[in-house]
Amino acid sequence: MKTGHKITKELVIKVLATLLILLSFAFNLYQFWLLKKENTSLLSTISKFETALSISQTRLSSTTVEKLAVVSSLEKERENTYLFQNQIQNLTGTVGVLEKLSQTDTELLKKYSKIYFLNENYIPPKLVTIPSQYVFEKNKNIEIHEKVWPHLGAMLESALADGIKIQIASGYRSFGTQADLKSTYKVVYGAGTANKFSADQGYSEHQLGTTLDFTTPEIGGNLVGFDKTKAYAWLIENGHKYGFTLSYPKNNTYYIFEPWHFRFVGIPLATSLHNDKLNFYDLDQRVIDSYLINFFD
Repeated sequence: MKTGHKITKELVIKVLATLLILLSFAFNLYQFWLLKKENTSLLSTISKFETALSISQTRLSSTTVEKLAVVSSLEKERENTYLFQNQIQNLTGTVGVLEKLSQTDTELLKKYSKIYFLNENYIPPKLVTIPSQYVFEKNKNIEIHEKVWPHLGAMLESALADGIKIQIASGYRSFGTQADLKSTYKVVYGAGTANKFSADQGYSEHQLGTTLDFTTPEIGGNLVGFDKTKAYAWLIENGHKYGFTLSYPKNNTYYIFEPWHFRFVGIPLATSLHNDKLNFYDLDQRVIDSYLINFFD
């Protein structure tokens, strides 16, 4: 009896131990199943997040490309607008230049000394009388181109401020006046001599109304000897600042040296001639004509 009881007790213990082992295994198996299920859920969630992230990145990339395209388009539009504005400005400038040229007498910069011819009908658009205080012979009416007078007046006053009194001996001459003057010179000096210092009618710069013969009280209002005066030296040094240049310097191929004879050619051209030590008649007519637009500036 005692032996049977002992066997039964040991059997119970073994059964219980087996049950505990089985329960423990089942519990662990259940825990593994739960973890696997949770892991699967997490992987699914991660996959969804990754998919959503990928979609967001694709959209962001697409948005960035679209933005860059818009920026590029705006830049091109801005560039086109700038080019268009420049074209409008250039066109406006060209129209302005053409309009200014159309209102400027093209004869003003022609070479008239035995080259170009002014007919008997040419008269400057408007002439003004030079005030008598600037004229050597007070009772003599001397005229000048209206738009040249402001430059001439400023130059004469500037000379006076420097203690130099420059006076006018001659200004505008009509075709007829030049013809009469040349005829007189031919009678007095002979045709050969007269041709050396006096232009025929139609070839005189004086007909333009932009040319003057200067003198000074130092030489009694004469022309000969003007190159020895302070007035001449002042004009050579400063005349270009007011648009005037000596027409017939020494060794020119047209007439004798005429130190008294100055022509208004505009400040830009006169300054260029002075700086480059050139004579008006040294330049090609096409080069001279390029200064016409700024003639009265």
